[in-house]
Amino acid sequence: MNTLQKKLSMMKTVVTGLMIAIGASSSLAQDEVKVLTASELEALKSQMPIEAENAYNAGIADYQSKNYNGAITNFSSAIDVYPQFEKAFFNRGMTYFALNKQAEGVQDLLKAHELNPKSGESLFQIGLNYEKQGDKENALNYFGKAIEANGKETKFLYKRSLILFQDKNFDQALADLNAIIKVDPNYAYAYNDRGSIYKEQGKMDDAIADYKKATTLDKSLKIAFNNLGSAYRKKGDFDKAIEAYNSAIALDKNFHLAINNRGYAKFEKGDLAGALADFDEVIKLKPDYAPAYNNKASVLIKQEKYEEAVKACDAAIKNNNAFGPAYYNRGIAYEMLRNDKQACEDWSKAAELGIEAAGSYYSNSECYNF
Repeated sequence: MNTLQKKLSMMKTVVTGLMIAIGASSSLAQDEVKVLTASELEALKSQMPIEAENAYNAGIADYQSKNYNGAITNFSSAIDVYPQFEKAFFNRGMTYFALNKQAEGVQDLLKAHELNPKSGESLFQIGLNYEKQGDKENALNYFGKAIEANGKETKFLYKRSLILFQDKNFDQALADLNAIIKVDPNYAYAYNDRGSIYKEQGKMDDAIADYKKATTLDKSLKIAFNNLGSAYRKKGDFDKAIEAYNSAIALDKNFHLAINNRGYAKFEKGDLAGALADFDEVIKLKPDYAPAYNNKASVLIKQEKYEEAVKACDAAIKNNNAFGPAYYNRGIAYEMLRNDKQACEDWSKAAELGIEAAGSYYSNSECYNF
């Protein structure tokens, strides 16, 4: 074994696999407008003047046509005639949010909650608005208040669990997901997300069980199949990982994350040709996806195709100049090409970007000469 081969055997290339860890329901983040059902309308008619009803309906029509100022006027008229009109306060608040008038919207939704304290929907919408503004503290506060008002509404619990998960507050997120499952044992996303918490905690068997449960409840849930593959890969069961990724890809042939992750599993299994084919497929599907170029470079380094590996890393960095693994791998490729100066520069950059192994290589080489 020559000197370069010895160095290569000592170095670990970085392959990046990304997974969708949590479910996402875009409908939760949309503005809502309440149209009264026939039974609700009949119940109100006995106590609500016809003028309030007509103004309310006109406000709904204005909102749906995005005539927000007109909607405000009509909802206000309905409230003037009938001051206890909870749905008018709710919808006027949502209209104020659509106009980016946050304070007015919050005030109206709080009034709506005062008139219907057992619902929690108004508080939930305030939380969604704060989240939209990037204020997670207030979002969590109002999601919590919505849950206090109605702890059996799964969307309240689920939305809070997403933020808690993203903040790595796994214990509280787990409590919310468990509460969801208690209310609705068929809530597939709750099992998927609970599996992701278990995975983060290193409880792979529990994670696999929950991902399987999610895919059983919803056979179209490609996210859960992808995550199941990642859990199997973490356990070193590459064949089952690939099988799970295949299931995700069968649901969506353009699911680039699952294809990338399948390539990762093939790489770890030692199927370099299969891994390279997957990474190339991802690049065709998503030419700006830096991890796929980086992963391709990892295969090329293993195949001792160092110049090609440098080009693949160049492409990764072009698409994301803050992607540390690509600098790390390019440093390895340069080292094998005996371009020590460039290798050291890349390892230094990778270390700045949080790749710990790059700092070790930099410190243990002759980089100080440069």
